[in-house]
Amino acid sequence: MKYLITTFALVIGLMAPTVTLAQTTQPAPAPTLFDVNANAPLSARKVYVETNLRDLLTQLSDIRFRVQTASNRLAQNGINVNASNTSLNLAHAALLTAQTNLDIFAQTPIDESPATVATLRARAKAAEDSLKTARASLIESIATLKLTLSSQ
Repeated sequence: MKYLITTFALVIGLMAPTVTLAQTTQPAPAPTLFDVNANAPLSARKVYVETNLRDLLTQLSDIRFRVQTASNRLAQNGINVNASNTSLNLAHAALLTAQTNLDIFAQTPIDESPATVATLRARAKAAEDSLKTARASLIESIATLKLTLSSQ
């Protein structure tokens, strides 16, 4: 019996994953949208924020297009997708608002005055809020489509 327990413990010990010190270190957290050096020039910060917001806008627009395509296919097959289309329309409106805010953000001239900084910050925040609204509407639309399909 002692031999069996020792053998079992040895096998379990050999099968257990080994962890080295390099594996236990945590990776650096990913930068957030507004994580940019505060000492960087305003133009560099503006480009950084605009690039990230435009990337998010592109990703969400692509997702909206794919969900719209799926919704159209389901509608062609006789499935009621009106609730999903309502959410998609809200997402589309939010994406257009974000696009408008980003265009205004990009056209704002750069100077170091507090008024310009406040305007840029407000436009970036408005675009970010619109993108959050679009994301929530897309999630709602997808959930509605899933619910519709599961009830079929």
